[in-house]
Amino acid sequence: MMNTFSLALRNVLRNRHRSLASILAIATGLAAINLFAGYIAHVYGGLQIQAVAGERLGHLTILKSGMLMEGKLHPKKYMFDQAEMARVRKVVEASGGVRLLSPRISVSGMASNGNASTIFIGEGIVAEDSRMLREGLYDDAGGKLDPAQKYGIAVSADLAKLLHYQVGSTVTLMTSTIDGQANAMDAQIIDVFNTGNANTNDKYLVMPFSFVQVLLDTERAERFVVLLADETQLEAKRKQLQSQLAAAGFDVEIKTWKELSSFYTQVRNLFDMIFAFIASIVFVIAAMSIANTISMTVIERTREIGTVRALGMRTFGVVRLFSFEAAWMAAFGIGIGLAVTVLLAWLVNRSGISYVPPNSSYAVELLVDLDWGRIGMVALVVMLLSLAAAILPSLKAARRNIVDALAFA
Repeated sequence: MMNTFSLALRNVLRNRHRSLASILAIATGLAAINLFAGYIAHVYGGLQIQAVAGERLGHLTILKSGMLMEGKLHPKKYMFDQAEMARVRKVVEASGGVRLLSPRISVSGMASNGNASTIFIGEGIVAEDSRMLREGLYDDAGGKLDPAQKYGIAVSADLAKLLHYQVGSTVTLMTSTIDGQANAMDAQIIDVFNTGNANTNDKYLVMPFSFVQVLLDTERAERFVVLLADETQLEAKRKQLQSQLAAAGFDVEIKTWKELSSFYTQVRNLFDMIFAFIASIVFVIAAMSIANTISMTVIERTREIGTVRALGMRTFGVVRLFSFEAAWMAAFGIGIGLAVTVLLAWLVNRSGISYVPPNSSYAVELLVDLDWGRIGMVALVVMLLSLAAAILPSLKAARRNIVDALAFA
């Protein structure tokens, strides 16, 4: 085995020009796909932070069953009252592994500066929980609340421009209460922020939870947002809380941040499809390059193959020899591709290139992570395809009549 392995290496080096072409083709393709994998890995991480912290979805959201559909028409029926809120908090906090359990309530209506009005959508958040919910965001992102200011709200940047708001301005908010009565309240702007999403940056407000309760004339909460100590336990924790809350008499549904963030899901599905398409092209190029190199080598070494077959080497031995040669070329290509990946990722991350992604309201820096999971997977597939690509031409050569092979000119 070792003699065959070392002999295969010598054969690769002997045909260095043809081998180099295959190695460079593999290395170039791998570097390209690894860089794209690193880019989308960074995008996924950013989208997760935006969903969990920017959209304040937390890791899990607890709602009464039917709230997402029927609750739009009959919100009061599907909201948690004061007693239920206390019971839910007791069950969740007793389960362990929870960093934060925060009640939440949504509101929409009209915002006015006295001269003009426009629609708004907003979230009522416990001000004391706001800082923890914003972890991972830039300091000027997400909207800040001050526990000391019960009427202090944060306004999205484009909405502030639209109605000529600034920090310190007073805004009048008009909406319908839970029971369908008209209500209006004045609030003071304490922060202007960028939501990061072009669709919400001209209408989004972040308000104290108690302020929204008064605005809607209710003491209830619409849902609970949960931050976990270990986000890798997402599914296990969901099942645990679902079971424990059911045992406590609650008919609830628990959604993960991935299920509630449609933008994350859509972007991830798109990028995964693009990655699969690019990877398939790289795999085909690698396999065809190896197959072409082995085929040309087989033709040139037909007499050599006949000689070793005459000396007693079996068909499997010939196939193994050329498979090892393909493995050596794939290994060299993978190694060079990895080195190029690390170098180019380092250069890109220090280039300071920025761009405005689709549906975003601000520019982001172009960064590339090293996604070792995908890098390892791609390298393994390339190695296996290279071995497979070498089998057919080597098997064909090994089965050739020995006399004909020795007489080949």
